[in-house]
This record gives sequence, C-alpha cells and structure tokens, in this order.
Amino acid sequence: MQTFLPEAKTSRPAKLQLGLILAVILITVFEGAVRKWIMPNATNVLLLARDLAALLVVARVAYSGGFRKMPFATECLIVWSLAVAMWGAWQIIVLQGPVVLFFIGLRFWLLYLWLALAMGCSLTEGETRIVVKVMIAVALLMMPLVALQHSLPPSSVLNLQPDTEEDKIFRLSGDIVRVSGTFTFVMGYACFVAAVTPFALGHVWKGRPFYESAWLKALVFAAICVETLFSGSRASITFFGFLLAAQLLIDVVCARSARDAVSSLLKVALVVVALFVMVYLFSDAVTATQDRFVSASESESFTDRVAAMVFGEPQMRDAITFLGSGLGAGTNAGAVLLTGEQGFELAETEQARVILEMGAMGFAWVLIKCVLIAWGMRKSLGKLRSGLETLPLLVWITIAYGLLSWPISGQLSANAFGYILLGLGFACLEPAAGSPLPAFGYMKRGAK
Repeated sequence: MQTFLPEAKTSRPAKLQLGLILAVILITVFEGAVRKWIMPNATNVLLLARDLAALLVVARVAYSGGFRKMPFATECLIVWSLAVAMWGAWQIIVLQGPVVLFFIGLRFWLLYLWLALAMGCSLTEGETRIVVKVMIAVALLMMPLVALQHSLPPSSVLNLQPDTEEDKIFRLSGDIVRVSGTFTFVMGYACFVAAVTPFALGHVWKGRPFYESAWLKALVFAAICVETLFSGSRASITFFGFLLAAQLLIDVVCARSARDAVSSLLKVALVVVALFVMVYLFSDAVTATQDRFVSASESESFTDRVAAMVFGEPQMRDAITFLGSGLGAGTNAGAVLLTGEQGFELAETEQARVILEMGAMGFAWVLIKCVLIAWGMRKSLGKLRSGLETLPLLVWITIAYGLLSWPISGQLSANAFGYILLGLGFACLEPAAGSPLPAFGYMKRGAK
C-alpha cells in the first residue's frame, strides 16, 4: 500500500493551505450567524464552500506527498474508507435506500476524518499556533454576544434559531436561554467552546506561550469560564471542571523545584479566587444552571446520562442489526431526507447512532476511536514525562471527550470541530516536524 503514497516534495504553498484550514474553521463558526441574521437560505452554499475547502486541503496534502509523514495512519484510513464505502454500498443493495443518503454518510464519516489527518501531516508549529490563536480570538469575540443572549429573552432577535419556534428554544430556567452564540443550535456552540478550552487552559506549547500578556491570559480564562457556564450543558460544565482540575494537578505534581511548586499552588489559589468572583458576578446564571441540573436530573440522572453518551441508550440495543439501517441514516441531514424533520432518526447518542446506522461496521468504528484515543493519550503522556509539556495531554483528553460524546458522525458543527480538534491533536504530537511517531510503527520508507 506504500506505493499509493506519492513521494514527499520539498516545496509547499503553506499560506494557501493554512488559509483553507482557517476557512473551514471560520465558516463553521459563522455559518450559523449568516443563517440566523443575514441569509436564512445560505445553508447549502456555506456548507458546500466549507466542504470544498476541506476537500482541497486533503487533495493538496495528498498531491504534495504530505501523507508520507504519517504513512501507517494513512494506509489504515485508506482501508477504513474503502470498508465504509463498500459496506454502505452493500446496505443500498440490500435495503434499497436512496443513493443520496449514501453520499451524505460518506461525507460525515470520512471527509473531515481525512481533514484531521491532513492537518496532522501538514501543519507546522508556527501554523498550528496561528490556528489556535484564531480559535481563541473568535472565542473572545463571541463572549459579548453570549452575554447578551443570556440576558435577553427568547423572543430577542439574537436568540432566534432557524426553523425553531420560540417556545421550543432551549432554556436554563424561566426565560433564560441556553445560548447558541453564532451557531444555529446549542450543540455547535458547546463543541466550539470545548474545542478551545484546552488551549485556553494550557496556553504554553514547547516552552512558548500562545500569548504573552498576563491580562490576555486572564481574559481568555474568564471568557471560557463564562461561555461554559452560559452553555447550560451538564456535560460541558462537568468536563470543564475536570480539565481545569487536571491542568492544576499536573502543574503541582510536575513542578521541578520548590519555587515551581509554590508558583503552581499560587496559581491554584488565584484560579479558585477567580471562580468565586465569577460566581458572584454571574449569580443569576449560576442559579439558572443549578435549576437546569436539578430539572434534568429529575428525568435522567447524570450518571445515566454519561453512561448513555459513552455506551449508547440501553433501549436502543434491541434494535441493533448486523447490517445496520444504512450509511447516513443516523445523520441529521439523513433524518431530514427520510422524514422531513430535523433531528436524529436512529438515536440521540453517538455510539448508539453509529451502531444502529452501520451495524457491525459501527462497532468497528467505536473500537477504532477507543484505540485512537489510547494511542493519543499514551503519546501525550510521553510528552508530559519527557518535557513536562501539558498541552498535548489536555488536547487529547478533550479529543476523548469529543469522540465519545459529541455527535461527530451526524451533526454538522460537531462533525467539523471534533475532527478539527483531532487534527490539532495530531499536530501537537508534531508529525509534520519530521519526527516520526513510533507508536504508529511507521518509518520513512523510501524517503530520500
């Protein structure tokens, strides 16, 4: 299979490649704003532009030989892509499903997974920093909008959602909405904030911070705290607390000297004080979030919710078949095609949906995600032990959260940000810097 990978070339128009990646990110962030407040019918145009940019990134990396930086991963992804396509074609023949659904499924299952690998194979350290800085800047700019959405009633133009009646807009408590930012739905907003969180907390990579100013560091931290709180998502808030605790614990445990240990403990104290200040300043949001937690736990306990997100809903297990319901049938676009209504046709949680959609191949995808997470965690822990570099570990913890709980195989924004984060996770392990990742077992075979 190595012969399918072109020889690496020395020249690469990096600016265009980086611009395409940034275009994918920015269109994903702002396409909802365009639909909500400017052009309601722009969905297809924006989605086509975003997918075309992603496809061009993959094609350019393939043409330049960039995939040789991770040949074993590329070979595995080629095999996986063929397997998904063949399984989906078999489903069409047996189930007599619409061909359009098949191509929708290919788009959700493969396009942005290839984009993630392309990012890992092409982004240099400097380009990765630019991508991270852009995402952080967007998160900062979104904070005033989110604050306004939180304070305004559901009837406000800032809280409008396409094709959603006012009484069906998600709320924390009373008339306090669960904010959606620039996105059309709360899921996309929550995924974006979570994707930025590890870079906001672990703002140092390879000994260099993403931003020098102490005030900017504090502002970024405050923005992520506030945006997570306003999301109203139990999973998002719990994950943020877990990741913050992990970051602070790593700083204390891995301190190289007594001075570093004191500095880490001081940082913990400052974070605790900052959190108390924000709780005081946004007491209404805290109260509304508490009400949201209580009301949600009355219908479903938090542990049951987490178990369902990781393992799938128990009530859906009897519906599992070997062949599955058809590639694309579990996506939100597939639901519109099949039923004419928004939402997921097969199941709410990611694991149950992909298994119901692809049967045995869905089980294989769940296993592949677990293996990928284990590999990334192992490599990032190695980075932590060898150089006390915490950012890769924080990123891969977030990747694990995203791959296991976000609807990356069915919802547009979650699909994009889940794999963009995976691409940044690959980039943090530096395959594009020319240092192979031995855990994948690949070598520079045939490299000159």
